[in-house]
Amino acid sequence: KGAKALLASATAALLLLISSLTALVAAMSERTSIPDAKTLQRLRSDYGQAQSREAPVSVAMAQQEPHKEPGCVKKTHRYFCGSVKATSYTMLAMISFAALFWVPIIWYVIVPAILNMLAGATSVNIKSATMADPTATNMKVSAVVEINNAGPFGCDIDAFNATIHSPPEDSAPNGRPIGWMVVPPFTLKGNGPGIINPTTMVHVTDAAAFNKMAKGMLNGDDVPWRMTSEITVWSMGIPFSISIDKQTVFPPIELTNYATSNLEMSHGNTTTNQLVIDADVSFYSSSPMRLEGFGTIKAELYYSVAGNDPDLSPEARLRQGGPPIRDDHVKIGECHMYDYRVEQGMNTIQTKIFLDANYATGQSLGRWASEFDQTIVSVGPTNISPFIDGIWEGANDMPGSSITLYTATFVTADTLVKGYNPKTGEPCKVWDGGIDSCDRGSTVMGMNPFKREWFIKDIEYETYLEQEYEYSGTFLTKVIPGQENVEVPFTGGTTVGDLFNIPAVSFSCGRSNVLGRTFSKPGMWAGYPNHSPGVGLSYPPDDPNTTDVDENLQARLADDVIPVPPARVAADGTKIPTSYSLTMPVHPIPGTSVDRSGDGPCIWGLKNLNPFDCCMTTIFTAAACKAAESGKKQITVRSSGSAVMIVDGVELNISTSIRMPVTYTKDVLQFDAIPPASYGVLGHVVDAGFGCDDLRFTGVSAR
Repeated sequence: KGAKALLASATAALLLLISSLTALVAAMSERTSIPDAKTLQRLRSDYGQAQSREAPVSVAMAQQEPHKEPGCVKKTHRYFCGSVKATSYTMLAMISFAALFWVPIIWYVIVPAILNMLAGATSVNIKSATMADPTATNMKVSAVVEINNAGPFGCDIDAFNATIHSPPEDSAPNGRPIGWMVVPPFTLKGNGPGIINPTTMVHVTDAAAFNKMAKGMLNGDDVPWRMTSEITVWSMGIPFSISIDKQTVFPPIELTNYATSNLEMSHGNTTTNQLVIDADVSFYSSSPMRLEGFGTIKAELYYSVAGNDPDLSPEARLRQGGPPIRDDHVKIGECHMYDYRVEQGMNTIQTKIFLDANYATGQSLGRWASEFDQTIVSVGPTNISPFIDGIWEGANDMPGSSITLYTATFVTADTLVKGYNPKTGEPCKVWDGGIDSCDRGSTVMGMNPFKREWFIKDIEYETYLEQEYEYSGTFLTKVIPGQENVEVPFTGGTTVGDLFNIPAVSFSCGRSNVLGRTFSKPGMWAGYPNHSPGVGLSYPPDDPNTTDVDENLQARLADDVIPVPPARVAADGTKIPTSYSLTMPVHPIPGTSVDRSGDGPCIWGLKNLNPFDCCMTTIFTAAACKAAESGKKQITVRSSGSAVMIVDGVELNISTSIRMPVTYTKDVLQFDAIPPASYGVLGHVVDAGFGCDDLRFTGVSAR
């Protein structure tokens, strides 16, 4: 463009030179003209020669030798060294010939070559850009462009239609046309960089090729854009037409540190069988490229159960659970990101997540509630346009919830030793402590990580102690001193000493950390007379007309659903979790018994007293005794299992694995199978059980 300006200046100078020479010749011709007679007479009078002198005839008629100019040896030379007039016309003729012959050559051959050479040396750098308002076939683009003009003069560029080409590839070494745009007119200064701010509409003609190029940009790659066109350049009022073929690089849009936070359960949709969750999606962009006007962007979500195993390191989880999509990735739903825009720096977008009620979703949601970080793959957009859809396939980090579904467990003699009858709601009777009529276990406490109420049912967890235990002991039955001769009613004179003359039961428990299987079931609200089935809900009142049935009690004992009350929100917006609790029985995990005594039920061998072997019966007391030795009030366990989550009628089986503390009371350290408070007179005359002094820790527990 600068060369065109230079050529224009040279042409103007050439025309000026021709005009000047023409004037010079005319002036010289006027200056060398022969004066007439009157002029000669005036000249003579001015110089004192009133009369002309007549030359002698002999002299006047004498033959004169022709004047010879030096060097004019040939007739043809007189055009150059003859008179001034002749010489001037000769020069004018030569200049005119040069102008007529060389100017077209310079104008149409040499100048375009120079201009194209300088245009090729001109660099184009996109400093920043904004892509906005995409449709099915086009997108608005605004940019800040630096053009380094290699020419010495400024110029104006008319608007032109440019063809956009994709990067070179094997099948298209020069790229392939993928779209076009009209570049608005602009002005450049000479000999240096200039900044322009064009805004135009990019029309996409090859969606697949454009999509491929856009994927590279989102991956942080420097993707070259090649632009070709015929343009008109104006300099000094003179237009010049040249061809351009320029390559530039749009700033890559590398979005990193994707994270999902502030998850809140919105509602369940039974029509689509989906759970709808509100969340914030945040990410970081280091690029000067901006995206705006994209409206709502939809993306599909994929999850790998194996790739998000809680035992994996973050690096391994990203490698196995992150992109690309593999066979073990399962679609778990989609997210809708509202008012999607990207600016340089941190970006946060409000999002709704629509989760399909399938196995992978349950695993993901359960692990989130278990405080495990996870990696979810998002693929999108899916709803914008053919040339943009699917350009993103990236990892989305989802930190675990700060509030666990189950927070702690509490064990007392009432829950572990005595238990509750799931059919009557009363404490278990000493002779009716079988597996169907007495639930013994622990009280589980939890908190709701969401602001709304939802429900849980069908809980089943296998619980393991974090430490292994190995021990042996003795289960004793002895009459309280002074009660040996007390007669037992209705036995015909049999004394307490005679009736309970039962030998001690010795047991040995091998190395194990198995505590048992915990599960929810009807009757778990037996010890909760004031339990409510949910916010604003209640059990039916007792019908006074039925004297043998308590309808309120029966409804409570038949209820196997756990309401999870909504969290409260403080005045400053802080979420205050609401706690809940339930008591669940603990049974042996099939195939995990380590009882080496082989004597069956621990208490006198009677299933109706306690159906479990001595190791199952004593493991928690043994762990508590070991903790008490070092002054600890808690034992740490890990529970892994599943439960059914219910939101507005949508049911989702979630799997969790939670590490939590178990707090015990002092009465657990003395396992009294017949406590006085529960079994009346019998409890006052007989002791049956064991304490910490009756246990001997061996093997791994001896140190």
